[in-house]
Amino acid sequence: MDIKTIRTAEWNANGLLHHKLELLQFLQDNKIDVLLVSETHCTIRTVLKIPSYSIYHCNHPDGTAHDGAAILILTALQHYEAPAYQTDKIQAAIIQIKVQPWPFNIAAMYSPPRHKIEAEDYKNFSHHLGKKFIAGGDWNAKHTNWGSRLTTPKGRNLLQSITNCNCSYISTGEPTYWPSDPNKTPDLLDFFIYKSIATNCIQIETN
Repeated sequence: MDIKTIRTAEWNANGLLHHKLELLQFLQDNKIDVLLVSETHCTIRTVLKIPSYSIYHCNHPDGTAHDGAAILILTALQHYEAPAYQTDKIQAAIIQIKVQPWPFNIAAMYSPPRHKIEAEDYKNFSHHLGKKFIAGGDWNAKHTNWGSRLTTPKGRNLLQSITNCNCSYISTGEPTYWPSDPNKTPDLLDFFIYKSIATNCIQIETN
């Protein structure tokens, strides 16, 4: 399949079912091919159908309605579901898109803020994603390198893993999280990590 552009968006839903109408409008207005969703709050009993899209979930391993990630992809795009990555620390739904000359994996991920994550944890996740991938979502790992206001231990560990695994990152450099508390400052938590994809093949923008 020869595809010139795959228009991909990343969205922190904070409960996917509660925002279905907003989701439908967003997909239509922006002509999205692949949507990466974090914080879906879905379970195996969740039923969500979006016309023209296939949906793949990775819920929290405890089976309750919190955390989780999902991918929505136009059914017309040739793809198949890859094994999800499902731990308490990281949940990621993964698909492989069959494009020429190099198929690659796309992952929607979510990492809850409450866990301590070492560089080795991120390394294991990177290896699971394969040799050629792009993964986007809410990493809850802050580092000034990708535009966060400050650097946290998780951010340092993630950057170390990105470097050691020969990956790269891309972000808008603008806030992606706005706290409900007006005394707290917005910050950047959502961005993409990729491997073996040419930088000049990727363009990012804020919506």
